[in-house]
Amino acid sequence: MKYLVLLARLLTGGIFIYASIHKIMDPADFAEAVRNYQMIPAHWSNFIAIVLPWIEIIVGAFLILGIQNRPSALVVTGMMAVFIVALSYAYATGLDINCGCFSTNPSSEGRITALTLMRDSSLILVALFILIWDRGHFSLWPLERGWVKPPAR
Repeated sequence: MKYLVLLARLLTGGIFIYASIHKIMDPADFAEAVRNYQMIPAHWSNFIAIVLPWIEIIVGAFLILGIQNRPSALVVTGMMAVFIVALSYAYATGLDINCGCFSTNPSSEGRITALTLMRDSSLILVALFILIWDRGHFSLWPLERGWVKPPAR
């Protein structure tokens, strides 16, 4: 089981790092992608476009390195839940927009389809798997590996 959890951590972390790169490099296009969902006030899109990719890259790196695995998996689970709600809304209302998941270029492939929803749903299941089954194997974080005992209560 520990190897399966490691594989899930590496896969999820890699996906989140990969997804964040274009967003970090072009926050203006990502802000436009956020605005296209028409779910939040437009003035929030710039803040989200700047902050969200950095959260993605940090939790992705933490999962790969084995630092705070469960909290990182919890953050991923929460973010994926929000992404699924946004994607479902766009899909249900027929918005013809780029999902903004892996590329911020409006002309790129990445339109929201049922496959997009299935992909993100599978990622939330993988994050939940990490959250439930991770026991700190292959972790760099001392508390998760058992090197340092937490203080007694």
